[in-house]
Amino acid sequence: MQKPKEYEDCLGTYGPQLYDSYCGEVIAWGFSIIKQMGDRFNELNNFGEVVCSHSLHGSSWTLVTKWLSREEAIKKYGAITQEIWGPRGGWKSVTFGTKTFINPHFKSIQN
Repeated sequence: MQKPKEYEDCLGTYGPQLYDSYCGEVIAWGFSIIKQMGDRFNELNNFGEVVCSHSLHGSSWTLVTKWLSREEAIKKYGAITQEIWGPRGGWKSVTFGTKTFINPHFKSIQN
């Protein structure tokens, strides 16, 4: 995937950017933001979703251009075998085959 025009010097190479914190699988692809951009930062939302991720090494910003969908997870890992909701109805996790994901990106509407 090519970088958005006029942002080439601000973005790293395209590739896996975010991983589910429970199972460690890739859930988002895009570009790391490698340079401060000032007022142009918010304009990146025109090309995807700007997301802040946190790790032991600090925080970093990413331009996500593709998220792993539920349909793709089903094809890759297997059918949904479990979805957990908390006692007050809050979504907790979903398991595709044997892989459990806790990232809120996978939240579905409770039946």
